[in-house]
Amino acid sequence: MADAGEKLVLKPGVVTPFLSNFTMSTDGESFHFIECNMSSKNIEQLNKTIEEAKEVYIMNLTLNNIADPSALKELHNLQHIDLSKNKVKNISIFTQDEVLLNLKYLDISSNKFSEFPALKCPKLEYLDVSDNKLEKVNEGWAGHPSLKILKSRENKFKTFAPFKNMPKLEELYLGNNNLSSLTGYEGLPALKKLHLRRNKIEKIEEEGVPELPALEYLNLRSNKVMNFEHMVRLFGYFPTLKDLNVINCQVELGYSSMNIFMAEVLEKNPKMDRFCKVDITDAHRLEAVYLAKYKWQKAEDARLEAEKEAAAKAAAEEEKEG
Repeated sequence: MADAGEKLVLKPGVVTPFLSNFTMSTDGESFHFIECNMSSKNIEQLNKTIEEAKEVYIMNLTLNNIADPSALKELHNLQHIDLSKNKVKNISIFTQDEVLLNLKYLDISSNKFSEFPALKCPKLEYLDVSDNKLEKVNEGWAGHPSLKILKSRENKFKTFAPFKNMPKLEELYLGNNNLSSLTGYEGLPALKKLHLRRNKIEKIEEEGVPELPALEYLNLRSNKVMNFEHMVRLFGYFPTLKDLNVINCQVELGYSSMNIFMAEVLEKNPKMDRFCKVDITDAHRLEAVYLAKYKWQKAEDARLEAEKEAAAKAAAEEEKEG
């Protein structure tokens, strides 16, 4: 076993000590290990020796120096792979037909590949490609049938081009990219959570924003949305929205207190349960009612005053003519 800082070279017998957790085989005749944890072992290269772990479901290889994980293709039982914080450049193993058919979880964040991959892995449910400085999309990517959670933080995407045609996707994390618009995505009918913190979104278009019929949570924190009326458009595009975060957006600066800001929002969308990380209470809803009454009364007083002025002006003109 390698000491801290010493390179671990894979050779016969090296992998076995890192196997753990076992289960009974389907025929009930034997047991086999289901997890291999080789994180932080200074591994640079995988080879056929990794097949000593051919029965495992979980492979943890985070915090190594692996550039090519192709040797994992013979581990047909794999359901969970963590390759985060390596030096992976070659990700072709994840784009091949009839390879890793049981894989459900894949973390390849903080690596060295240059474009969003055209993934196959037909059972994949969780994918993390964060912190790879991605801005290009492989031309073979057309969406994914089974993904439920996709994380692509700390990349350089300017559009939603890669994030479409994923009918089961429920959570999408795109914080710290270069997105400037809420347009371009499509085919995300199950999306419930959309994280867009620290992008460059300044306005919400009056039209052209595709609906997300299941969206409940939207995080726009630290963007540049300035206009309250633009923000209100979100409620039309996303009718199921219950939790909105616009902390550190310019629109927040137009209000003297968060309570007043929240009351304005609740007046427009009384279905909200949470706003800017604050749970909405009955007291908040009552403030919104008072605000609506105040606005109505102010408008009514203005109307009556205008009518009074118009009547006085008409009377004065009539007297002048008489």
